[in-house]
Amino acid sequence: MFLLHQSNIYGQPYYFRHYQVENGLSNNSVFFIRQDSKGFIWIATKDGLNRFDGFHFKVFRIDDVGNEKHLSTDYIFCILPRKDGWLWVGSQRGLYQFNPEKERLEPFLDSLPNVFDITIDRNGNMWFISSATVCKYNFETKTLTQFPPSKYFLASSLCLAQDGNIWVGTENGFLERFNPGSNSFTGFDLFSHSKTPSSKWIQKICGGEDNTIFAGTTAQGLKVFNIMNSVYEDVLTYNPDKTSIFVRDILQNSKNEYWIATETGIFIYNTEAKTFTNLKKKFQDPYSLNDNAIYGLFKDEEGGIWAGTFFGGINYFAKQNAVFKKYFPDNGENSISGNAVREICKDKYGNL
Repeated sequence: MFLLHQSNIYGQPYYFRHYQVENGLSNNSVFFIRQDSKGFIWIATKDGLNRFDGFHFKVFRIDDVGNEKHLSTDYIFCILPRKDGWLWVGSQRGLYQFNPEKERLEPFLDSLPNVFDITIDRNGNMWFISSATVCKYNFETKTLTQFPPSKYFLASSLCLAQDGNIWVGTENGFLERFNPGSNSFTGFDLFSHSKTPSSKWIQKICGGEDNTIFAGTTAQGLKVFNIMNSVYEDVLTYNPDKTSIFVRDILQNSKNEYWIATETGIFIYNTEAKTFTNLKKKFQDPYSLNDNAIYGLFKDEEGGIWAGTFFGGINYFAKQNAVFKKYFPDNGENSISGNAVREICKDKYGNL
């Protein structure tokens, strides 16, 4: 009953450009992508932080700090650009800063491992998750406040919503709203009227329009929570083959369009028409997604959308690349027979 109409891609074409290790990327597993104030694209990978200037990649690793050498992999999980040109960087080894003048990663809170979902609230405090623990850092007092799972909950994602509050998604299926007056949380069950899933883990939450929160889960797809009446809706639960949808990331592309990164490609959700378009890898199509495991989405200043994948590096979509529809040999029915096109003409019936 929660499976909405999923349209095939007969309308606007979606052509992707691919950037992988052979193009200079340090690793094809990409978790997070952001753009800084100078226009550089920053990529968090399984092997270091990458900076892309449109032509070349430059790699920065935590191993390079102090010329230390570690045997562990240099996982970078998230990036938050700052107005001064610096970056906050969440990694497997803690919270770091990228110094643009020295071009190096510098430790900030490296005693807290596995840092995810860095955000700044309306009071200027920094929030992040470290190994399932919600953390808040006050820059004025230079104090760190932790909300340990033993007293609160196992945190899996957080965001600043349209209502101005910090919200946290948990591993057991709850949305938790932070109450600054009492320094406490209020929980809302996102599985109370749903079919019992194999897991209630909320992988990603994102503030949406009209005081909503989009929640991506690992076993029950996409849910939308209304902050005003505390009611949720199961919006996209199953793939066309009836398997459950694993949501990794959520991107608002326009007021009525959201891109949903999943383990089965990208779902483009039109909230007004209540329809989905599923973009997936096509083995004979060199312009399709090159991997269905999509881990991160980002929209740049020019409107292009960057998709980080687990096996295929970066997939980049720009609307200007869709001005011309592409015809290429894919060994399928009604396909052109070769790549070498020498001549084009029109007959008296208007056929090319």
